[in-house]
Amino acid sequence: MRDGMVRTQKQKEDGQAIIYIAAAVPGLLFGLGIAYLRMRRRARAEGKRFYLALVRDGVPVPEARKLADMYCSSISLTGMIRGMRPFTS
Repeated sequence: MRDGMVRTQKQKEDGQAIIYIAAAVPGLLFGLGIAYLRMRRRARAEGKRFYLALVRDGVPVPEARKLADMYCSSISLTGMIRGMRPFTS
């Protein structure tokens, strides 16, 4: 073999590691997606409980709805991605 064509053991291991990582990415994304959806569902349920507690304690309905909506919308995928910007740039 020519000198440029010889692969070292380290290069072979690095190539295998890349293949393993690439194979794991779809599973990781699926797991993260499921976790995110569960978190959103829980936030909606807690937002309803928060709304009912506010109304029960005398907060006017429009303000209670606005506060509960703000609580539920605080879990946003785009917001989380924007928050990760220091790690991705």
